[in-house]
Parts: sequence; C-alpha cells; structure tokens
Amino acid sequence: MTLKAKDLSPDQKMVIESLLGRSIAENEEISIRATTSPSVPEWLQTSWKSAQEQGLDQLSVEEIDAEIAAARKARRGRLPSEQ
Repeated sequence: MTLKAKDLSPDQKMVIESLLGRSIAENEEISIRATTSPSVPEWLQTSWKSAQEQGLDQLSVEEIDAEIAAARKARRGRLPSEQ
C-alpha cells in the first residue's frame, strides 16, 4: 500500500519519521507493507488475532491498566486469608 504523507494521521507520521530518522514531505509517498514475522510463535499470532477480533487491540493504556487492577482485586478477594 502506498500513501502520501498528507494522508497519514499525525501519530502515524510521527512514528514513520521516528523510524526514518528524518522529516517527511507532505507529498512524499510512503510505502507500507504489513508482514508477519516467521519468528513469532503460532500461539502468539493466534492470540493477536483473537485480541483484534474482540476489539481488545483498541483499548487505551488506561483501560488496560484498569482491567488488570480489577482482575487483581477480584483475585485477592478469592484467595484464602492467611492465618
């Protein structure tokens, strides 16, 4: 897929410029190619796909932190108390 820099979101442009180590011009064409690394284990690829299907890849860092905190709190409530 080839895009013009002007069609990228500010975040996308910032990431690409960071990776390139230089600024990109508004009319500069950017070629984007998605690949799956062969070094990524199959179970992890399956996990990523599952997360995307459930929309979990769209959660913010704050939402993820809140989910982790809630899970920890629930787990502490189920643990037998030490005597």
